[in-house]
Amino acid sequence: MTGAVESLVDDLAARGMRVHSLLVHRHGELTLDRWQWPHEPSLRHKLHSATKSFTATAVGFAEAEGLLELEDPVAGFFPGLDTRMRVRDLLTMRTGHARGLSGATTRLRKTGWVGEFLEEPVVDRPGRGFRYSSTTSHVLSAIVQEVAGVPVDEYLRPRLFEPLGIDDYTWERDPAGVSSGGNGLSLRPHDLLSFGVLYLQDGVRAGRRVLPPGWVGKASALHVRRAVSGEWNGKELVPPGPDAVSDSGYGYQFWVSEDGIYTASGLFGQECMVFPRYGAVVVVTGAMPDPTYHDLPRMLRAAFRRAFAADEDLDVRSNWISTEPEALESRVDAPVFERGYDFGPNDQSVRSLTVEAGTDAVRLRIEDDLGTHPVEHGLGKWVPQRTGVSVGRLHHSYQDDAAPILAGARWASPEVLDLTWHFLEGPFIDRLTLRFDGDDVVLEHRVNCNSGPTELPPARGTSRA
Repeated sequence: MTGAVESLVDDLAARGMRVHSLLVHRHGELTLDRWQWPHEPSLRHKLHSATKSFTATAVGFAEAEGLLELEDPVAGFFPGLDTRMRVRDLLTMRTGHARGLSGATTRLRKTGWVGEFLEEPVVDRPGRGFRYSSTTSHVLSAIVQEVAGVPVDEYLRPRLFEPLGIDDYTWERDPAGVSSGGNGLSLRPHDLLSFGVLYLQDGVRAGRRVLPPGWVGKASALHVRRAVSGEWNGKELVPPGPDAVSDSGYGYQFWVSEDGIYTASGLFGQECMVFPRYGAVVVVTGAMPDPTYHDLPRMLRAAFRRAFAADEDLDVRSNWISTEPEALESRVDAPVFERGYDFGPNDQSVRSLTVEAGTDAVRLRIEDDLGTHPVEHGLGKWVPQRTGVSVGRLHHSYQDDAAPILAGARWASPEVLDLTWHFLEGPFIDRLTLRFDGDDVVLEHRVNCNSGPTELPPARGTSRA
């Protein structure tokens, strides 16, 4: 791989923008298929806000089947809303709200997430100003569920997923049973590529029409010419300043450039980018911290415009960005012991911790607000397993019951133990440090990327002995 794309990969690495997968489909063929350890083609990946484009696709099917019209007033589904707001306004993020709402806060609600949208005051005429908001997309999911009688993930299964051969996916639902319209879909990156290729081919796969006629053109049109998501302040997306630079517009839950490139785009570097002019689709999954991931779409558009225009040779045989596991080299011989610690109230939600340190592994038993979780860490090696340990505060409020991880450990000194958890189906790498201080232990916990703090305050535990 040479030229513009090779330079792109180098630039991403130099900026600490970690790429998990980089896939390119062009002229009917997979021309690039590159992966970063420990992520593999068989693993699902969280799409974050790229989910929105799937939700919009469900709206397209519902419209074609006569279940709704884009001019339907949203108040017809949720009485009490501004009667001027239409389904089309939800698709284009022009609801009249003054701020954007994120899954990071919505996901913490104990009741249905539509309520957050209904509680938000409408301060401007719907259909005018753009205000990016994941809760807006969730309302689209709720509307489809209302008219179709099943959640969006079930509605799309026979219409979209089965025709594309997508059989390994999960889709988070809110407490009311509504599929998360703005985020929450996880599937394999190659399946995300298939979704993009379907759009590239105007909704036709292997000679069979899958998407409704005309839907691709409507969804990928430039309905909003200047679209800026705004800045996240930990609670909301605040409106951009008057001088904010916009390098793309918005369609129906797709970001759209002036030259017709359109993208399903998600937090931390999840992109499915369609290049109609060049007959190509580019998919990236990754782990890119704020604010670098905001630059990724622009970088992809620039690099692949040049690569496709020059007809660069994208060597599919070079299918690994890196196969080398992260090193786990201890600086001292591994101490051998077993100790238990109790914790008072703390921001990490840890109640107790048992450390069993051996010559080839370190086993933790962590009790937190979600239960008790064993985690085994290899010394000098990585141990695959699943865990439900509490990480939501550092994971954009995502909290899986049994997330697949690789866990490893290294001793920095006889008193300092470093632990790493690679979450295999998302962007997160958690790094924990145990500092043994006499009868106490201090637990530190940080993450590579988050929409909020990337480090929690240290928690001190006291030995039970």
